Amino acid sequence: MNIKFAIKNTAGKAEKEGDVIVRYTGVSEPFKRVSDRECKKVGVDGKGEARLVFNTGMDDKKVKFFKWFSDQEKEIFEKTINNLKPLIIDFYGGDDVVSETNTFFWKENRDVSRLSLSNEEIDVFYDVTKSPVHALLYLSIGSGAFIDLVAPTREWAERFQIPHYLALETDETFDDEDNITRSDAHSALSELRKEENPEALFILAWCIQYDTNAFGAYTKATPFKDLLNYHIKYIDGKIVTKKKKNCPKVFLDYFEKWKSSQTKAQLYTEAYIKSGEYYGLINMKEKKYVTEDGTVLGNTISEAIETLNKPKFRSDFEKLRDQVEKKWNE
Repeated sequence: MNIKFAIKNTAGKAEKEGDVIVRYTGVSEPFKRVSDRECKKVGVDGKGEARLVFNTGMDDKKVKFFKWFSDQEKEIFEKTINNLKPLIIDFYGGDDVVSETNTFFWKENRDVSRLSLSNEEIDVFYDVTKSPVHALLYLSIGSGAFIDLVAPTREWAERFQIPHYLALETDETFDDEDNITRSDAHSALSELRKEENPEALFILAWCIQYDTNAFGAYTKATPFKDLLNYHIKYIDGKIVTKKKKNCPKVFLDYFEKWKSSQTKAQLYTEAYIKSGEYYGLINMKEKKYVTEDGTVLGNTISEAIETLNKPKFRSDFEKLRDQVEKKWNE
């Protein structure tokens, strides 16, 4: 059994008229969406607290009631549950831990109690065979545990206007789209190459490739040809990322940001932040990015970018910029 899947947007990319996005035509803006795991209240305990039963994704007896699957799909999914369930149980610590009534695990453990999605998680490949965590996510989505956010099938998502859906690697939605996206990404890189714009390749490298396992700090002395080759390898998936990503799509997204005067400045800020972390000018303290002077920037890179772009943090931005630029020019 070899199962890989991704979570996809139900709506396509927003249409544009020139540089203007046509409203309500698709996905255009960054998003952050959260869904809590489905559960049912079945009474109260001796203390008067609610007794809850959670949708764990591992109850094969419920599959026959799934309206989103055909009879053949139900049969396959039921077998998949039985194949993956022992792996998940062993990984998380036994039957008592993953019991459908264990509130401590299914409600208080954020890693399993909720599903949080942003642009960065869309089109990312998950390998069910290699990861018990991904296996649990697959069964949970397939069982409708987060059905207000992610539908088990595209048809169900479109029918009930659910923003995302689960797509298997074997679905036709992958092969053609991925090949086209990779081709588009190479075309975008070719455009930057023809412009002979080392600044673009340099900033994009810090923004995109910082999350790869083999990342080494780029400086302004890094040859243009080397930057170009690194981007080619990234687009082709030959550079391993710390979090599995659709590399061609990521490159295209950043290319579009670079071409827009409204978002290009944010790429510089992102590059400064990631460089700052690399060089020890920014550190992670209590799950927050903090500067040398103790300025708290936020929990994520996106929050840090937003913080440094605020007028009242101008001095923090300029200090970080100058420190990083000095490192880049060494």
